[in-house]
Amino acid sequence: MKTFSALLDTLISAPAGRQAAIKEVIRDTFERRKAVLALDMSGFTLSVRRDGILSYLCQIRRMQKLTLPIVQSHRGELVKFEADNLLAVFDDAGDAVDAALEMLRAAEEEPVGDAPRLGFSIGIDHGDLLLIEGVDCFGDPVNLAHKLGEDTARAGELLVTGNVRGRLGDPSRFRMEEMNISISGVEIVAYGVSCADA
Repeated sequence: MKTFSALLDTLISAPAGRQAAIKEVIRDTFERRKAVLALDMSGFTLSVRRDGILSYLCQIRRMQKLTLPIVQSHRGELVKFEADNLLAVFDDAGDAVDAALEMLRAAEEEPVGDAPRLGFSIGIDHGDLLLIEGVDCFGDPVNLAHKLGEDTARAGELLVTGNVRGRLGDPSRFRMEEMNISISGVEIVAYGVSCADA
């Protein structure tokens, strides 16, 4: 992250004639084309008010332990856990969708006893982003994945963009429901995704 921050500092202080070259260095060093998966846990405010913060922190830890092996088994890379969110990237959009669907299934099937059941909402987009491995990532695909996963999808729902849908190879493995969504004043077509045999 120090290198990325130092390059941003250089860009900020550079004269106009040098900025294009510095931007090119940043892109060459950090830009990747990936599918980005943003997962958000449902029910934070209600859970904390009802059960207290320690109970919810235990739910977050359960989410982390449940989802990380799924990311790894689908050839993904964890970018970060932050609060009750997971952010991961994948070279292949199909791997990202498969991982997301497995996360949703695992949350439904997890034995919980007296603990509250986990609820996830997930968004996925695909495109060029700036990736600081194991730290953070930035770009329009990251923003759209977050908006779909945090602001639009309901608990137990996976939403993907048309960029993802177009890279799924055999889309007949999935059931897709097209929807028009307005995100921060931008109209996009998104797809609710579930397994075709579900």
